[in-house]
Amino acid sequence: MFSLYNTRVGVSMFKIGDKVFYPYHGAGEITNVEEKEIFGEKKLYYIIKFPLTETTVMLPADNPDQLGLRFLATPLEIKYCLDKLKNINISLDDDWKIRYKRNQDLLKSGNIDDVAMVVKTLYLRNKHKELSTTEKKLYQNAMNILISEIALALEKTLDEVKEEILRILGEEKR
Repeated sequence: MFSLYNTRVGVSMFKIGDKVFYPYHGAGEITNVEEKEIFGEKKLYYIIKFPLTETTVMLPADNPDQLGLRFLATPLEIKYCLDKLKNINISLDDDWKIRYKRNQDLLKSGNIDDVAMVVKTLYLRNKHKELSTTEKKLYQNAMNILISEIALALEKTLDEVKEEILRILGEEKR
């Protein structure tokens, strides 16, 4: 099946300086590749710094695609995603459990379109009825993940990207 989104995760190895996306963490940069011995086994690990949360994560380099690690979306992919964010119709499911599980699964996928779908769904849901505390956190997390990828990929500030997303969603800046 054809996908507009990059499928470069099959590349055998990321390198220092590569900008990557990791589900639930957002966009980051590989700052080092180190050999570590853990439980008596030596492996290569990617050291990834995530500027949005100011955290660093160490991931095994032998199976990055299984972990969902991928290159950032390209400018064309981002344009497509933002166009879709603007134009896609969302059905608002009333069942909280179903909605929450679906949104969690979409975030776990690591696909920029899926993350944008969570943002739009929860944004519209909040317009209809105030979100629960759990869904507010999920909305903020999804928004931050989306902002981090677009900002790092397009070399824009987080504020610029957030403003653009909110404009697309139809929210006035307060």
